[in-house]
Amino acid sequence: MTPTNDNHAVGGTEADANATQALEELFKGSEAVDDSVLDGFYSIRDMDGFEKWISEHKSTLCKPTVAQTEPKRKILVLDLDNTLISRGGCEVDFVVDCENGCHYSIFIHPDCMSFLHEMAAHYALISIFTSSSWIYATKIKKKIEERYLEAYPNSICPIRMVMASGHCTLVEGERKKDLLKFGSLDNVVFVDDDPYYSMRSQNDNVVQVRRYHGEESQQGGLLALVPLLSFLSSVESVPTTLRKLKKVWHTNNLVEIVQSTVGVTC
Repeated sequence: MTPTNDNHAVGGTEADANATQALEELFKGSEAVDDSVLDGFYSIRDMDGFEKWISEHKSTLCKPTVAQTEPKRKILVLDLDNTLISRGGCEVDFVVDCENGCHYSIFIHPDCMSFLHEMAAHYALISIFTSSSWIYATKIKKKIEERYLEAYPNSICPIRMVMASGHCTLVEGERKKDLLKFGSLDNVVFVDDDPYYSMRSQNDNVVQVRRYHGEESQQGGLLALVPLLSFLSSVESVPTTLRKLKKVWHTNNLVEIVQSTVGVTC
């Protein structure tokens, strides 16, 4: 008969209990908010407050809900303009020439490389999904890849896919980004400065990031999301978890809901 390690068993039970208690605290108040309250398109009304909430719950968010030994299976989808880069600002890293004759001055977010490096440790796949043209997006992706390899030699840039305007779905004359193109929504997290580009039925997969126009005051947005995105990479269902979190954010007056995005900007 193989002896059991009672101390290990007790320790594991205690750790599980602590993790459960931490999650209950994280989702505290969500049960009081009816699902109908969040029906529609959501955006963050108070970005400072949102980032502060993430920071205050960092100790819980940075503890994975599944063991790190399990294979990575989540997909991180990233917007491009005003998320990973700014366009037409005062600072310029390079110029993108497109076939339509337009020239775009591009500045890569200063924290882009460290953000991607951190996310590569948590996600099985990272993809760009932009409503801009594929040529424009792939040229910028190549520049990001070059910069990433300079920062992290002998590595591979974690952005493995680019989806662009041709992959978008027209809904009421607006381009929307259908996340079902990446498979089960349980495994997809989408980061965008404008969540209104998502499909209404997929709003619970979207995390809004602070819009980046090249200003130093906007720079902290990407890294501010790291604890939340790390947490979401380990949950069973992204939309189920984000729905609970959005209810919590709603009780903290951080979320705004609109029924239609036609002619509306967030």
